[in-house]
Amino acid sequence: MLDFPLAQLEHLGPYQIVGHLSFVLAAPSFLLRDILLLRLVAVVASLCNIAFAFGGLPTTNWIVIAWQVVFITINASWSARLVRERSGIRFSDEERELYQTVFRAFAPVEFMKLLRLARWSRAEPGTLLAAAGRPVPDLMLVHNNAVAVDLAEGGTRTLRDGAFVGELSFVRGGAASATVRVVEPTRYLAWSKPALVALLERNPALRTALQTVISEDLTKKLLESR
Repeated sequence: MLDFPLAQLEHLGPYQIVGHLSFVLAAPSFLLRDILLLRLVAVVASLCNIAFAFGGLPTTNWIVIAWQVVFITINASWSARLVRERSGIRFSDEERELYQTVFRAFAPVEFMKLLRLARWSRAEPGTLLAAAGRPVPDLMLVHNNAVAVDLAEGGTRTLRDGAFVGELSFVRGGAASATVRVVEPTRYLAWSKPALVALLERNPALRTALQTVISEDLTKKLLESR
């Protein structure tokens, strides 16, 4: 086992502290979901690394400094691009509500791409959104009011605002596993599955975010069914 003399931490100089800070920032930055925040934290970490390489070593390490300047240039330029993209995004009230609740795992730009592909629809009571054993052409999200799921073991389950319909068919492929009926006048979002798959193939970050949202929805449904 390594025996690290903790007492030495009390004698760290400012450059050594900044050097440690560069790694403290760099490691957790890769856990951030927001790509803009990740890049900004990476820039700060690189600046700290430059300070350490300049004054925290017996001789200045210009190789480290040069490469950190390259990393800063790349991350800063992409951060500026992301800021420009996000500054042009305007959500309606209902879109902002969806973004702040169901799609909070998304970056604003990713969510806007998803919205552009969706269509808003309204269904009256009795409308079938999915039929057990039949293909489901769309992935749907209930925006307001309710739909009923006819369970295989009998009975029904009610899905309300923010619940997906057709998510299992979308994730696993194949036909619907249950019949879903509209029980109240319901407004919902629908995405054509082929078009959505094509979008996700072009946008890995969007695909990861959508997988997170669908997983949360499936977990919530599983807990509520117990």
